[in-house]
Amino acid sequence: MTRPSPPEVLAETARLAYHLHWPLDTILDLEHRDRRLFLAEADALAGLLGDEDVAAEEPLAEDDAAWAYEG
Repeated sequence: MTRPSPPEVLAETARLAYHLHWPLDTILDLEHRDRRLFLAEADALAGLLGDEDVAAEEPLAEDDAAWAYEG
């Protein structure tokens, strides 16, 4: 996988901050794959992607998102 370009990271960061109201440090600390997964979910919730686009995204494995629910 190649690294995202600075404009791409900026666009992704802005979308996550807009949709999820997360601080910059939190967003930038995400791994690239995790940031993309959260973007897909945020876009789907916002109605920006059609059902076929959401289905095309790589599904979350149980252990991929388990950390989000641990408390």
